[in-house]
Amino acid sequence: MIGNSHYQFSNALRNPVNDARAIGSSLQGLGFEVMEYEDVTQAQMKQAINAFCQKLKDFDVGLFYYAGHGVQSKGVNYMIPVEAELKNEEQIEFDCVAADRVLAFMDAAATKVNLIVLDACRNNPFGRSWQRSAGGGGLAMMDAPKGSLIAYATSPGHTASDGESSNGLYTSALLKFMRNPSLTIEQVFKQVRNEVSDKSSGSQIPWETTSLTGEDFYLGKGTKNLPTTVLASGDQQKSNAQSRSHVNLKSVKVTPEDMAQAEIFHAQGKISYEALKYEKAIGEFTKAIGLNPLYAEAYYSRGMSYYSLLDYDKSIEDYDVAVEINSKLHEAYYWRGNAHYAVRQDDKALADYSKAISLKPDYSQAHYWKGRTYYELTEDDKAIENFNKAIQLNPDYTDAIYWRGRTFYSKKQYEDAIADFDKTLLLKNNNPETFYWKANAYFSLKKYPEAIQDFSAAVKLKPDYADAYFYRGKVKYSLKQYNESLDDFKKTSEINNTYADAYYWQGVVNYQLQNYEATIALSTKAIEINSQHADGFYYRAIAKYALQRNEEAILDLDKSIALQPAADSYYWRGMSKYGLQDYADAITDFSKSIEVDPAGSTTANYFYYRGNSYYSLQMYEKAVSDFTKSITLNPSGATSYNYFYYRGNSYYGLKQDANAIKDFSQVILLKPDFADAWYYRGTSYFYLGQNDLALTDLNKALALDPTNSKYLNFKTTNFK
Repeated sequence: MIGNSHYQFSNALRNPVNDARAIGSSLQGLGFEVMEYEDVTQAQMKQAINAFCQKLKDFDVGLFYYAGHGVQSKGVNYMIPVEAELKNEEQIEFDCVAADRVLAFMDAAATKVNLIVLDACRNNPFGRSWQRSAGGGGLAMMDAPKGSLIAYATSPGHTASDGESSNGLYTSALLKFMRNPSLTIEQVFKQVRNEVSDKSSGSQIPWETTSLTGEDFYLGKGTKNLPTTVLASGDQQKSNAQSRSHVNLKSVKVTPEDMAQAEIFHAQGKISYEALKYEKAIGEFTKAIGLNPLYAEAYYSRGMSYYSLLDYDKSIEDYDVAVEINSKLHEAYYWRGNAHYAVRQDDKALADYSKAISLKPDYSQAHYWKGRTYYELTEDDKAIENFNKAIQLNPDYTDAIYWRGRTFYSKKQYEDAIADFDKTLLLKNNNPETFYWKANAYFSLKKYPEAIQDFSAAVKLKPDYADAYFYRGKVKYSLKQYNESLDDFKKTSEINNTYADAYYWQGVVNYQLQNYEATIALSTKAIEINSQHADGFYYRAIAKYALQRNEEAILDLDKSIALQPAADSYYWRGMSKYGLQDYADAITDFSKSIEVDPAGSTTANYFYYRGNSYYSLQMYEKAVSDFTKSITLNPSGATSYNYFYYRGNSYYGLKQDANAIKDFSQVILLKPDFADAWYYRGTSYFYLGQNDLALTDLNKALALDPTNSKYLNFKTTNFK
């Protein structure tokens, strides 16, 4: 684990050190051996990598995690040490550390599974002072050797957020899913990608390259998943750093006078703390500790002051000493748990909450935060168990009821979630978040009027609630209230002009309204914000197809498929090629659609248009097979008469007139005003020598379409 936050010559980053600690803590909880390094220079980083990779030879799995500034130059990714002062791009190679170094060592170690996680795709901090940028923002894609997976916080060439909380957006999502024992490592990163994309409104899309082989690997199963002890990262240089007592307690002697004076300073410190003068309070608690190093409450109080200043490391140090002196100090365990939670050291947080509860079984707050920690780890049943206990102890515990509702929502128990959100609103009816999540639960149950009502309540309480406007728009779209949904999507983008999905959905609505140029413009806006927006490329493409701009549609569908292969994307690319009469290439895409979704609600159309492509190439037997499949999948749909019609034409092309007559008869049954069906059934009768029937059908065709020259010519030529 390497976390670089405190850069000497560029902007500091809030979260990398916290991120590295949190990931390391979670891995330790899974039984992995962890090496942690913080704020390292180039020399220290190289030494750490060398030590890690040397040790890696004795293990089956290796994981390298880096959080901090990163930059690419000439297609090579570099991790930036804390002392680097990059005045030009040429210095990168000499002053930074190439990520390829890690990859090469891990490849040479011959481990079965190698994982590299680079949360380093933040903006180049030195780029403004250079004459040219080092390949643009973000990192370049690296090839993953056999047995390895490389994960990036965002897609190639793009930048990621450092985050506003104690962890970066990407690492927060990784912490949430990595411990889930039912997710393979590939599924973990897929869930991370979904969460980060959703929370960033599509502006940050994590990415992976992988060449993992063999059996599935489950990171969340820890060492139980492995045949031998597994190395997760680095040496044990900090393994003993958790015991941070600054004093040998056994040797301390304190006079009664010093104890009395220490109590005075402690009392003064508590007054300063209550007045929110935390720095002053720390000074007074420190004086108390200086007089009486065995004063557990003074360490606890100073820890609380550091906690209030968000200095979690120092608060943990003080809580450590407090409980070492007084192992019954339940509040110190509880607040140390909160500090561990704040830096996402979840295993330590859970241990502290459990200890606090063992000392004070009715400690409702400890049960609540233990539940919150399990929620973040997606261990929903354990989260609910602890929320239940907190609510049992305090029936009006609003936060516990609300978060139990959120957990029910995660488990897709939407009715239970709604019940809890209702209880929350009885206790606190001015909370927009509760209305928002209650609305989402109704949306999931397709109770659209109720969902709209609650989204509306959320935006009334919080007029700039972009997500509430957005999802209310989606509900209205589901009700086909297109103009009303469009208003909500527009409001979303007015509040947040980087909300890619808000522009995308405006494009979707305009597509439904057949405003294709507007769809193209709005999809383009979504793509400008998020260049990896597969759905944006998709809708822009089908709008271009509707305008018969087939070549352009194909280019957009190429990008959509590269980002997110989907049956409909292949289908519309096939339709675009079909429109260009590129039937052979169209067949390839229709075949891919069928392969991806062999029995979906629209698969009948995939077979139908592949059949039409074969028909256009006069490959009638293959066409018959595909039209038959369409009929099997959708024998009575609104357009199924087309399936019978073209199968009839294919039989006609094969000179199987009896079969053709059966299909044209079915078309006439389904659509009696279909003139061509009467005409072709008539010609089929003619070729079978049944002239009376033929003439009757030809006359019917002419009655439906009196000016059709094809019908007139056939009748004139063959009937005198």
